[in-house]
Amino acid sequence: MTFDAFISAERNGWHSRAEIYATHTAYATLQIVPAMLDALGLRPGMRMLDVACGPGYVAGAAAALEMDVQGIDYATGMIAAAQKRFPDLSFKVGDAEALPFADADFDAVACNMGLFHMADPLQAMREAGRVLRNGGRFSFSQWAAPGESTLYGLLFAALKETADLSRADPAPDAYVLSDVKVVQDMLSKAGFTDIKTTRLETVLIAHGADFFDFFMKFGVRVPLIVGAQNPDVQQRLRDRINADMAPFATNKGFEVPMPSLLYTGTKK
Repeated sequence: MTFDAFISAERNGWHSRAEIYATHTAYATLQIVPAMLDALGLRPGMRMLDVACGPGYVAGAAAALEMDVQGIDYATGMIAAAQKRFPDLSFKVGDAEALPFADADFDAVACNMGLFHMADPLQAMREAGRVLRNGGRFSFSQWAAPGESTLYGLLFAALKETADLSRADPAPDAYVLSDVKVVQDMLSKAGFTDIKTTRLETVLIAHGADFFDFFMKFGVRVPLIVGAQNPDVQQRLRDRINADMAPFATNKGFEVPMPSLLYTGTKK
């Protein structure tokens, strides 16, 4: 099975959400950045690649630590957003599964919540290993599976019980990389050793009174599923999801537990 339609829709979706990212998705993904940079063992002067860089936050944080940084993303809107925020850094449009860099060009490679958007994450891991020098580290993050996540447990229960999932384009399993054993095997096949996994207690911070409206701007995959439903089903989803998230309301919006996993390996 191919996922060409889904991958194209994801690319277009992230292109159009580049500026929205800062006020929605970044509230969650930025929580991962300190642990990711620490796991990479960065030191001033090292050369780091930020894969699926989005608006460039990982690259920007590494540059603040005096790293030599390069960012890459398949969505042109994200590259424009990154260049706007960090005009002194280098960003380019490119494919994580076919990185446009020479072998052994980097000391470290980071990918914050990017691999599960790709059709072939193992190939992306192999590419990360190819551009790393021997002894260099690769670190990437992934959301915990619905069975381990309050947010995604409630969200996907609502989708499965209310929506017709067959209406959406076929998509890769979003949680294959939430299985620690599967990822360890994949990283080993990609040429990594000394593989470590860390669970991070990340939280979705949603501003505003309507959780459904916020989450429809948080990512791309769920809006694609919701958008494929009839209007009456979309309304039922709105009502169900808002009711499920009501216990997590704060005076500013919502805070819902959504743990993440951080994987790190060293190139042999």
